[in-house]
Amino acid sequence: MLNKKLHERLNAFLLKMVDEQQIPGAVYAVVTKDATLAEDAVGCSHREKKIPMTLETIFDLASLTKVCATLPATFLLLQAGEIELDDPITRFYPEACSSEITLKHLLTHTSGYPAHIPFYKKGLSKEEILQTIIKTHGEAGKQVEYSDLNFILLGFIIEKVSGLPLNQFTEKHIFQPLGMLHTGFNVNFEKKTIAPTEWLEAQQDYQWGKVHDENALHMGGVSGHAGLFSNLHDLKIYVQMLLSEGLTNAGERFLSSAILRESRQNFTKTLNLNRGLGWQLRDEQFSPAGYFLSENSYGHTGFTGTSLWIDPDKEIGIVLLSNRVHISRSINMNRIRRIVHNIVAAHVQ
Repeated sequence: MLNKKLHERLNAFLLKMVDEQQIPGAVYAVVTKDATLAEDAVGCSHREKKIPMTLETIFDLASLTKVCATLPATFLLLQAGEIELDDPITRFYPEACSSEITLKHLLTHTSGYPAHIPFYKKGLSKEEILQTIIKTHGEAGKQVEYSDLNFILLGFIIEKVSGLPLNQFTEKHIFQPLGMLHTGFNVNFEKKTIAPTEWLEAQQDYQWGKVHDENALHMGGVSGHAGLFSNLHDLKIYVQMLLSEGLTNAGERFLSSAILRESRQNFTKTLNLNRGLGWQLRDEQFSPAGYFLSENSYGHTGFTGTSLWIDPDKEIGIVLLSNRVHISRSINMNRIRRIVHNIVAAHVQ
């Protein structure tokens, strides 16, 4: 079922991006729920050492952590009846100062929390980070403000409700059941198999094998917003589960199809950006989705250069993994994502 023309066109574009020093390399796959239409690895993971990208290269997923770890963990607790979307955060932390903020606000980035707080610069403990977030006033439901704080807090809530640290909960209830054996926090794989991220002046070397996100690193490598590592093989499993409406490759029920369908609805139609539960939805301008995937497509991106995007109408999923920060934070990765998605849409009817 391989699509030769799609494979050739994607390779040609990504190799051009490597030649133009927009990315050091990339690994990608285009899948249906039960087949791979195209996949390959191009370029290098480490520019100086000339380590080639492979289909097995491990990537720092950055904010894909939100939708590959924290989101399915939240959905598992939802379908178990442990939590409810309209639960206020004061249900879990009575001392929180904004009683109107709910789990739904956290998932849709409408809590009113600021986009970022550099906790690592303040040297705060995990408990102090939690208290800082819940004591921050947020005017809920007014606008979409993409904020790491929402998913850091969701991570804490998952731990409190489940009684397990986030890394243990996700390993036991998500990655092991799905067979995602190369996915986790604080991974212990051979260094040359991991794509390094950014040059750090302080250590005169690249960040390599440890999480790139400063707050996640400060929190011990485990957080609801960042810290997860994975490879193409495992993310294909995850995307195919979503395309199968919650069924595993073995045909077993993992997530509720009702929850997954609801998660990709637009909860912010009257606001400034389109958001589902955890998911970024296609917007009219500058969306990483591009312009030719369906209006119902959804996905997420990661700051390091990662993304996954799913089109339920075309019944395809696209995984694109790169470490663009290995070159520069200023590279416009969303342009690369849009072109990849446009190419896929043009070749898959």
